[in-house]
Amino acid sequence: MIKLFRFIKMIVSIFLLIELIRGKFAIVFILFLTLLLLILSDILKKKIKYSDRLQLFIYIFIISTQIFGEIFSFYAKIFFFDTLMHMFSAFIISGLSIYVLKLLNNNSSWKLIISFMVCFSLAMACLWEVFEFTVDRVLNRDMQKDTVITEIDSSLFSENNKDVVNIKVYNTTLNNIDLVYYYGGYIDIGLYDTIYDVLAALGGTLFYILYKKSEAF
Repeated sequence: MIKLFRFIKMIVSIFLLIELIRGKFAIVFILFLTLLLLILSDILKKKIKYSDRLQLFIYIFIISTQIFGEIFSFYAKIFFFDTLMHMFSAFIISGLSIYVLKLLNNNSSWKLIISFMVCFSLAMACLWEVFEFTVDRVLNRDMQKDTVITEIDSSLFSENNKDVVNIKVYNTTLNNIDLVYYYGGYIDIGLYDTIYDVLAALGGTLFYILYKKSEAF
């Protein structure tokens, strides 16, 4: 595995030099960040002493998000890629949480391990969503992608403001642009994306639990 990890870092370094010569500095930055993250994961592995298999998953995740996601625009080209990466990250974080807990308490029961795993993964997912929200507000980005909504369940529009009513969106205008005509419905401000990402993190954790089911925690 060590030779494989060195080979991957060497390939990334070669591509970094090629793009540097070509003057593609935006790609150079992404490749440099990729290489840095790979090296940091190696340092983390020495500290926590997790398995080579988990390290391979981390390498795959870094390469997927940085190179395929950013350079090859998989986030834009494949609609489920972002959700898939959130599930994959939760899978990895769940694995790391076991080693973190063992460092703190080596005699933990499987119930405590699973509880810690779920809480740790959801906490990391929530912190990431706070980071996305902060970047969007401060740097005027769009990490929290909008979702087109065709109907709204709300008590606000009921006669007594208590009963929930379902309202289909037939017309909504923003700056003289008919959103229903162009996009098919009302556009939210990232709430759906945030909740989907948190649910994906939970799904990744549950998947890791199933993955480890045949092994002793």
